[in-house]
Amino acid sequence: MVIKLSPYLLCVLLASIGVLTLGCGKKQKEHSDQPDYHTDPQMTDLEAELEKQELFCGSDHACPSYLAKIAVLHKNKLKFCTGFLIKDDVIATASSCLPDRLRVLDLPCDKDIFFFFSESNQKPLRAGCEKVLDATSLTSKEPFLWRSNISYLKLNQPVLRRTVTASRNGMDDMEKFYVWSLEQVDSFQGIIRKSEDCTAIYNSYFNPFAINQSSPVMLLAGCEFVNGNSGAPILDYRGKVRGVISSPVEESEIDQVVSMRILERPLKSLIHVSNYACAPMIPDQDVLNDNECGKQLNINLYDSYRREMISETNLFRSSIQKIEHSINEVNRYIKLSVKLLPDEEFQQVVVFPKCFKNVSKWMGEFTSSKPFVFNISLPDMTLKKAMNEHGKLFALENVKMNVPTNFQFHPRVLKNTNRANVYMWPNGQDSTTFPDLSEACGSLF
Repeated sequence: MVIKLSPYLLCVLLASIGVLTLGCGKKQKEHSDQPDYHTDPQMTDLEAELEKQELFCGSDHACPSYLAKIAVLHKNKLKFCTGFLIKDDVIATASSCLPDRLRVLDLPCDKDIFFFFSESNQKPLRAGCEKVLDATSLTSKEPFLWRSNISYLKLNQPVLRRTVTASRNGMDDMEKFYVWSLEQVDSFQGIIRKSEDCTAIYNSYFNPFAINQSSPVMLLAGCEFVNGNSGAPILDYRGKVRGVISSPVEESEIDQVVSMRILERPLKSLIHVSNYACAPMIPDQDVLNDNECGKQLNINLYDSYRREMISETNLFRSSIQKIEHSINEVNRYIKLSVKLLPDEEFQQVVVFPKCFKNVSKWMGEFTSSKPFVFNISLPDMTLKKAMNEHGKLFALENVKMNVPTNFQFHPRVLKNTNRANVYMWPNGQDSTTFPDLSEACGSLF
């Protein structure tokens, strides 16, 4: 059966259908939580991802305009680092931010590297990369062996921003610095943050190559390493760049030290740093110390230096010399020495008579044939291998008390034979005999 509608009813029905359709579409748009990005249908996936990049100042202070978020295309994904303007069209960053294929002089980089600068309450200013001006070749996977970790990238056009200058002044032990850097929160959002608790560290177990202001690879303690801050400038309080963040100390190395049970307090965050005392500069300048900047850096030396650092013989030498000096200052007759006896995690300090000293200077004072007794106080103490929050090893001295101790020998026997027994006993304890001590002490004291 066919139903025929009058022209009037047909118009009413079509109008109703149109109203329902428009109403549903409006309701769907009102309840959408997704950002309303304007996307060109012809835009590539990479371009769409770059269009969504954000960069904000996360500090109470004004963030520096010279700082840039760098997005590097690697294996079809974006990797993020920090960079800083040294000229209005040149950005410095860590060479490790770039894959091997991009660490090539004069290589075009317009399809692989992208820059973003923060703008107040606006999308970040985006700039392109023209070519790689310079890039350190990283021949080792270990960051403490990277003599420098610096790259310079030329922008495709100048940007009207502040620039910052690098300095060859080097980095002194325990000198304080601050860092402005990017923290990349997710695939799109980056936040600029300032870190002020940054200290240069010499002679740490985690980088035994850092020993003076010109060491090419420095260690920085206190600054957190986060996703995106590799390549960030390390600044002194005159605003000069003294180094560039490279990479954090490996967790496996930290775990190894924790397992030794020698930490006196938790380690601070530790970061390897490329030192501008030695690193390439634009324009180039003479390095601070040719010998230090050019010294050997290899894994065998690294392991050898660490073995020397952690050796108890080396670590306790200074403490033993100090103890021996103090106990030998308080008597004229017997040279005393120190040995260590293992006691769980400690080494017990044991003092014993080694030899007679300078017998001819005092032997004439003795006319009696009786034994001679004198008393001095000796330390009851232990030594322990320890490490501080910066990874520096030291001997932890634990002095329990000073113990009055008696020594006895026969001057007449010594005068006749040039040798004599020495008896030693702490007050109230049994004596120990040290037979036939002579004046021959060798190199002791």
